[in-house]
Amino acid sequence: MAAIVASLEEFIEKGQLECLNEDKANPVANVLDPSSETFLSSDENVDHQLLVKVQFRVPVKLQSLKIVGSAEDETAPQSVKLFLDKVNMGFEDAEEEAVQELQLSTENVDGEPVPLRFVKFQNVSSLQLFFQDNFGAPTTRVRRLEFFGQPASSMDMKDWKPVKG
Repeated sequence: MAAIVASLEEFIEKGQLECLNEDKANPVANVLDPSSETFLSSDENVDHQLLVKVQFRVPVKLQSLKIVGSAEDETAPQSVKLFLDKVNMGFEDAEEEAVQELQLSTENVDGEPVPLRFVKFQNVSSLQLFFQDNFGAPTTRVRRLEFFGQPASSMDMKDWKPVKG
């Protein structure tokens, strides 16, 4: 059976979506909005860094992610660190070694999915994304975040048969 890679948006616990250092006028919920007018922005009175925390309703196998921003105005993220299952993570924890670090190109932030080390992301319940640097602007903006993969367990309950003992 071949693995089907699809958007994992339906598995995101939208009520648990959280971001540290977000501009209250441009909150983290905007990254799940497919319209191009909304975005997540860092608080310009603090700095350009963002820490986004994503919870999934079921464990997922994460294969790639799409981070959409604007390299033209230099607000798009360039350096991103990914952490797993650090639900109470703060900025001081972001100095620790990440599961994977990404250096995004202008093509990546234009919508090209970034492949992840699939073996490291086999059973993801929560993912923390630390947007460390952007392309040079005083604030960081993320227009869209999209995750691709599949549920970790693909058991279909209609195929389940009880064992008689």
